[in-house]
Amino acid sequence: MVETLKVGIVGANWTLFHAAAWRNVPGVEVAAICTAHQETAEAAAAENGIPNAYWRLEDMLANPELSIINVGTRPSQRYDMVMAALAAGKHVYNCLPFATDAARATQMHELQRARGLVGAVDAQWRWTPAIRRMKELIEEGAIGEFFTATIHLQLALYDYDDLIYTQCTLSGTTKPYHWLTQSASGASAWRNFGSHTILNLMYLFGEIEEIVGTTNTFVKELRFPDGTEIRPDTDDFGLALLRFRNGGLANINVSWAMADAPGYFLEVCGSKGRLVARDAGFCDSTTTLYYGGTRPGEQGGLVELPDRLFDVEGTTFSKQNAPIFIVPLTALLADMARVIRTGAGEASPSFAEAAHAHRAVEAAILSKARKSWVRVDEVGA
Repeated sequence: MVETLKVGIVGANWTLFHAAAWRNVPGVEVAAICTAHQETAEAAAAENGIPNAYWRLEDMLANPELSIINVGTRPSQRYDMVMAALAAGKHVYNCLPFATDAARATQMHELQRARGLVGAVDAQWRWTPAIRRMKELIEEGAIGEFFTATIHLQLALYDYDDLIYTQCTLSGTTKPYHWLTQSASGASAWRNFGSHTILNLMYLFGEIEEIVGTTNTFVKELRFPDGTEIRPDTDDFGLALLRFRNGGLANINVSWAMADAPGYFLEVCGSKGRLVARDAGFCDSTTTLYYGGTRPGEQGGLVELPDRLFDVEGTTFSKQNAPIFIVPLTALLADMARVIRTGAGEASPSFAEAAHAHRAVEAAILSKARKSWVRVDEVGA
């Protein structure tokens, strides 16, 4: 019989979306939730059928039955939580952005490695069927020698009319997340979305050598129907050019304040062909994949995605019934559970990858100040 892995979730709100995915993984139980207040913890536990509610993290970490801690909350609060969970001998699933600076990113990875624990991060795009197929085709030589990639993630996080913002559309919720506009939270369009795009590119092409970039805050004021007014002090836009260790180049364009937001776009080009993935939202089970070759007159077209890429062992998921967002997230969590049970390899994406990606994120911010390229290895060294 497979030993049950029990998960404790830190944070309510959208983090509880993870509970639905964890429950799809065979042999995993969502056994606890921790929020900042007793009333919110008990309410979240009752509403989501979670047996244990905590409002002090140390109390949840003292529960010997818990194997995995799923850390949500604001980025600025996660470092202490992740470090405490690792010190308590728990495996950790951490959200993005991975850290608030490169030093903390390195420290979390080093402690995870030193304790022999499994660390995974909330970057499920590499488990999206279209991206998995893209990687297979690249490895099979479909694009030949890799030249360059372009990746965009542009969303309208707030719906608005004449700058009256009505709702936050992140992860389908209609609750405004005002802390996303506050630099003290550790969030920003570049740190959040840049982390996702960089980890996506790393999955396909490896580590990054150097980067140059800039950020901006285009929406200067948010006014809500209840009279609330906010002047954001975080960037809502990021732009970067990077060079991989393998010599290839890529450009990134991310925003969460984009009019008529086109969603996700990834184009990779090489000596023999081009692959393009598109999604109107956040790169999901609905993402399409296109291939075009370089031969004169050669017709490109949509790539058929094999049924096997929608399967998650132990679930009833299939290409025909794949729920949006849940399939790649469940696949990521199932992989983490596999690594915990077998000790084989690292979770994907791992803390090691996340630490490198975060150094690249911070390198782009540093390059804005320097007005020059910044080597990723310089950051946090």
